[in-house]
Amino acid sequence: NAATHEKMACGDPRAAFKIALLDPALTVTQPREVTALSGFDAIAHAVETFVTTKRNPLSMMYSREAWHLLSANYGRVLSVPDDLEARAAMQLGAYFAGVAIENSMLGAAHACANPLTQRYGTAHGAALAMLLPSVARWNRAFSAPPSGGGQSLYKELELNHAPPEGGTQSDLPQRLTELAAAAGFSARLRDAGIPLEDLPSLAVEAAKQWTGTFNPRPFDYDGAMEIYECAF
Repeated sequence: NAATHEKMACGDPRAAFKIALLDPALTVTQPREVTALSGFDAIAHAVETFVTTKRNPLSMMYSREAWHLLSANYGRVLSVPDDLEARAAMQLGAYFAGVAIENSMLGAAHACANPLTQRYGTAHGAALAMLLPSVARWNRAFSAPPSGGGQSLYKELELNHAPPEGGTQSDLPQRLTELAAAAGFSARLRDAGIPLEDLPSLAVEAAKQWTGTFNPRPFDYDGAMEIYECAF
């Protein structure tokens, strides 16, 4: 919305694509910042769609493969931007994550990110980089498998990524933090200039976001406040 800067969702089945042409060579000359921001947004799509209340076997298949491609190649495209194989993997992963959204939904990370963009102009991918690790921690106990019981769905993603070169396997929130650091994003809201006193009003706006209604853990003002405080 040009007046309020609110991010709105809209769509019509008649606007859906018939063919998607993915050419990684077209992305080589884009600025590093665009690669970093769009890449982390795609990572967030893969992670959030995997655990929403609308998840299903089809969406989870796409989410799982998207995470595998994106988490393995994100650092590579940032450090070696002309690596076409890595860019192709990122592009395909972003596409798979988009298909996952159409068959699942998003969650609290996007709900909390949108007010930051609306109020401060924070780039969407940068907002997600500050919030997604905290959301993953906040959701962890609630992201149970569809059959009920057992380990968190996040554990499957943790086991489905290679550790950084010379490193050890990390849990999902830590891995997300590592990916954000590779891009050079601010780690905390305070590092991005978000005032502490603004958190309550941000939480009011976040609680109104449609995507939050699909979060695996019931999401409301109190949940948004807890996430913002953890990310601060």
